[in-house]
Amino acid sequence: MMLIYNGESAAITVVAENNPTMVIQPGEFAELAGDLSGFATDEFYVQEPGEWYTKREGCYTGADIEIYNAAAK
Repeated sequence: MMLIYNGESAAITVVAENNPTMVIQPGEFAELAGDLSGFATDEFYVQEPGEWYTKREGCYTGADIEIYNAAAK
């Protein structure tokens, strides 16, 4: 399992291989199964338009992956 954090102020829809499509509310966490190493691929991505990226090291929230939108800054 990997703990995912939505670091934005809007809900995001995350599609990840071997997981149901999941809506993560702003500032909330979700657990996803598997090794989600390839973000922004056909196997792991955010459906909403934007310049989405992940932070994997030094996550202040304690999550394995934090998701942010560079276009929202």
